[in-house]
Formats: sequence, structure tokens, C-alpha cells
Amino acid sequence: MNLLHLQRAAVLTGALLTLAASLGARAESQYGYDATGTSGARTATAKLDINIVVPKLILLRVGSSGTTVNSANLTAALNTGIPGGVNNPLTDGSNNASGWDGTAPVWTTATSSSVQAWAWTNASGGGKVDAAVTTALAGGAGLTAADVTVASTAVSGGGLAHPGTDTGTNATTTFTRNTIVSSNWVFSVSASALAGAAAGSYTQQMTYTATTL
Repeated sequence: MNLLHLQRAAVLTGALLTLAASLGARAESQYGYDATGTSGARTATAKLDINIVVPKLILLRVGSSGTTVNSANLTAALNTGIPGGVNNPLTDGSNNASGWDGTAPVWTTATSSSVQAWAWTNASGGGKVDAAVTTALAGGAGLTAADVTVASTAVSGGGLAHPGTDTGTNATTTFTRNTIVSSNWVFSVSASALAGAAAGSYTQQMTYTATTL
């Protein structure tokens, strides 16, 4: 590149820098000027954008904190023991005298201890909790997810109702932002459902999912 080209490039670069500086001045600042010094107040302003970034967070806890999967335990029991015969508690073993009168035994409703659930989010629209059966009861149990009913008692923030009054039907629960919501969930299987159940130990696993709105 010859000297003339270098001079032209320098002039062009200087012009661009001057233009950029002037545009920046117009965009970010102004000035006030009084040639006589007696015309009154003048002002000069400058703008500044303050950007605040708040990360989005959602929290859900069912039972104890940590990675342990808690259990809601339901143990069936006879209402009055063997009809016409031995009352509760029955004695474990074989060939025990019963006094049975030949009528069908009656069960009591099996109920778990309460399981506390919490949720929180700062999402502008709040959050929601859904439920799904991820491990179903064994087919031979004679029980389905719909037989496991759930009662919710609010603890804080208006409560966090179980998403569905039974574990077989999801009914989305919503909650507001920046508020800790919590409820105690109690799981039950009715006496009538137990009347058709097969003896055994059965496990159904639920998955609860909290989502920002």
C-alpha cells in the first residue's frame, strides 16, 4: 500500500471514530451551554441502563429432605377380628381356635401417617404440581391406584393440595410465586376396597413433578 492509500485510510479511520464518538455522545449524554453566562439554568443529562437478572427456581419436597424415597405405609386390619369368634389382635401362627360364625370378615380403612409436601417458586406465573403412577400395583393385588385416596390438610401458604383425591387421577395443583406452600397428605384404602384385595404386600410408586408457569 502506497503513502497516499495510507493517508486516505487514516483519514477514513479518524472520521469513523469521530462519528462513533458523536453518536455515543448523542445517545448517552447531552450538554447545556450559555454563551452569555446570564441566561439562567442549563441542564445536561446522561442515561444508564441498570439490568437485574433473577434466576428462575422451583422447589418441591415430599416427605423428608434429601434423596431418600419415603413410604406411606397402609396396613389393613380386621374391624372386630374373626366374626363370631376371636377379636383383635389375632395371634400369629397356625391351627389357632377361631370360633368363626361363617360370615365374611370386615376390614377397617387402612390409613397412612401424614406425609408433608412443600413447594416454592419465583416464576412470575407461579407453579404447578402434577402426579403420575410410575410403578403400578401388581395386577393380582385386587387394588388399583384409584383405590388409594388422599386427604390434604393445609399447613402453610394456603396449602398444597395433593394433585388428585386419589392416586389414579391427576388433578393439577397450582400455587403462587414467592410463597412457601405446604400440606399434610394422608393416604387411605377403604374397607370396601380391601374386601376384594388379595393377601400380600404391594408397592405403588408415585412421581410428583413441579413445573414453573
